Amino acid sequence: MKTKVIKRVVALALAALILLGTLGYFFSMVGYAAEVVSDISYQLSKRPVSEGNATNIKLTFKVSDTTIQNNLKSNTKKVLVKGCFDTTKNDAKDAWTFSGDNGSYSIEQQNAVYSGKGKNIEVEITDGGTTILKFTKDMDANDYNETPSENPGGDNKPGGDEDPGDEDNKPSLTTNMSYTIKKISRGSTVTYDSNDPKKDDPTIARNYYVDALVQFPIPNAAKADIVSGDAKVKILVDRGSFRFQSGTDSSIHIDRVVETSEGGVICYVTLKGLRYTGTGNTLAFTVQSKDDKAEPYIYQQFSAEVSSCEPYVPKHDNDDDDPDDSRMEMATPYVIVNNYNYGGTITAGDTFPLSITLFNTSKSLDVQNMMVTITMPEAFMLTSSSNTFYIEDLESEGMVTKTMNVTAKANAAPQSHNIEVSMKYQYVDDHLNSRRDNTTQETISIPVVQVDRFQVTGVDVSAESYVGEEASITVNFVNKGRSDVYNLSAEISGDIQNPGQQQNLGNLTSGSTGTADFYVMPNGEGMCSGEIKITYEDTNMEEKEATIQWSTNVVDPMAGMDFGPGIGDVDPGMMEDPGLMEEEKPSWPFIAGGVGAGALVVGLLVWRHIKKKRSEAADADL
Repeated sequence: MKTKVIKRVVALALAALILLGTLGYFFSMVGYAAEVVSDISYQLSKRPVSEGNATNIKLTFKVSDTTIQNNLKSNTKKVLVKGCFDTTKNDAKDAWTFSGDNGSYSIEQQNAVYSGKGKNIEVEITDGGTTILKFTKDMDANDYNETPSENPGGDNKPGGDEDPGDEDNKPSLTTNMSYTIKKISRGSTVTYDSNDPKKDDPTIARNYYVDALVQFPIPNAAKADIVSGDAKVKILVDRGSFRFQSGTDSSIHIDRVVETSEGGVICYVTLKGLRYTGTGNTLAFTVQSKDDKAEPYIYQQFSAEVSSCEPYVPKHDNDDDDPDDSRMEMATPYVIVNNYNYGGTITAGDTFPLSITLFNTSKSLDVQNMMVTITMPEAFMLTSSSNTFYIEDLESEGMVTKTMNVTAKANAAPQSHNIEVSMKYQYVDDHLNSRRDNTTQETISIPVVQVDRFQVTGVDVSAESYVGEEASITVNFVNKGRSDVYNLSAEISGDIQNPGQQQNLGNLTSGSTGTADFYVMPNGEGMCSGEIKITYEDTNMEEKEATIQWSTNVVDPMAGMDFGPGIGDVDPGMMEDPGLMEEEKPSWPFIAGGVGAGALVVGLLVWRHIKKKRSEAADADL
């Protein structure tokens, strides 16, 4: 009996261990997959996709685990792309390609049909029925239009009755472009959100803010012109009933640009922080481009009617506590410098055309009788023109450009110089039936650089040098320009034992001279030559070089010299001349000294021996 109980307990324990191991393996693999797959990105050939739309999907990702990398090399693997897409139809089944190695991979699935539900793209890669890798990627909100569920929030109206006129109160489509309002706000309060059924008040009153998504075509334009760093296409909200409010978080962002087969592109643009002026119901755009001469011109204009706008109507009554809008002073129009151009780098002494574009910021008031005064700094002077211009009329939101010739004086400091632009003008206040004056002032800045006049004036080197000895070389230079040069360094090269020597010489102020000294060891006899290169930075921080050649004649000072008989040779005549021979000295004193020293050493040894014998005898008597 006990044996059966023990067997049952052991069996249950083994089953529990197997179950725990299986669960642990499952959860570890889920976490493991999340760790080894990174940098997942996707592309859709059709954006956005709605229910029933087919698109091509390209996914790229990285795998860090080498075991999975080796498994992905097999030819029997199968890729399943699913989730919110259906890839089981005849034209999509097995219509995928897999490529990549060394950790980076890409999958392309053709003709995947969006289900209209969800946003996740699921990828599963198997080999012989065993899953090698599995991961998901969520799409961005702008890439899909999810089909709303029927009656997601209960009845559309209290009591369950749907008002058939509600649809007319939604933000309308445009007359000439696809158009979607994403959000409507009043201050920080959102009253309409296309993704939130609880915020369903699309009314746009005066000073309401709108976030909009707009799609429109631009014919005869290239994608690179719009999305490149120096984009030639500019999108302006400069007409209609909506404006961007200065000082707020407003922006125009080109989300995507798709080329068309007819030639041209389709732009998807997000507009953030549009303010409704309270007049009319038109959202209008100007798409502006530039030709080869960089002169702006209108490419195309677009407009859309927004049916949910409620134009502002002033209220008037006999209550003196409320202001009389009909007698209210109009907002003051301001004229500003919208743009200015001086053609590029200005060098002291140059004469250049300066173009200044003035812009009337008012949306409703023209300005007239305007005087523009240009005040030049000491470094500049106007050439062949007055510093005052007269403009008879500048319409609301209008621009005018004036061009003048300006000369930068030869002694102008290498820095930015400020030009003051003052404008005095008049405008008519229709509410008060009066003409009013106003002035504005702007400052523009133009940088000036000085001519680079750094020179190497010469090199000092001995006409003759010697083999085995160092030669001194000095290069001389001067800064004749009106601005400093920076980070000077000198380097020597040539037929020498120590080429490539460098010296860092620091900065050189205007009008200063300097030197660089080198000590070189020629490789051998003959003509030795080389070059010294000086590198520096001018006032524009552009690196420049100046070089100079040097040469010296290297000679061997020991060549061709006769030193007579060789060392150790004795002239026989010298042996016959007693005066040339040193008198031989006797050697007996040295012999006597040697004998005496030897006797002393022997005596010391005998004495030590006798002393040792006496000591041994004394020890024996004891």
